[in-house]
Amino acid sequence: MINEELNTTLNNVKEAWKYPELFENVSSSERWLSGAAGGYLLLKGITSIFSHPVIGLTSAAIGAGLLYRGITGYCPLKDLAEQRSLEDVVDEVLVTETVVVDKLG
Repeated sequence: MINEELNTTLNNVKEAWKYPELFENVSSSERWLSGAAGGYLLLKGITSIFSHPVIGLTSAAIGAGLLYRGITGYCPLKDLAEQRSLEDVVDEVLVTETVVVDKLG
């Protein structure tokens, strides 16, 4: 089931590049914050890549992801979490016993 969810999320990422207005799952305030934080982390990661390579690459990768989220308004991790929460919803309720009470109280 996890491969199926990841494939769906990757297909949504591809479609989000083509049609960004259809796949927005991030509010405008989240977009601004993600864009600002992503740009900062990407810049700091690139400038510190030679002095601290692991921290620089990690910071640049996280910054690029946040910048993508801020520019497109689509977050693949949020999409994956929403797919998982939809699986937990019960489609039908099965009633096995009915109790009738004539007198209350």
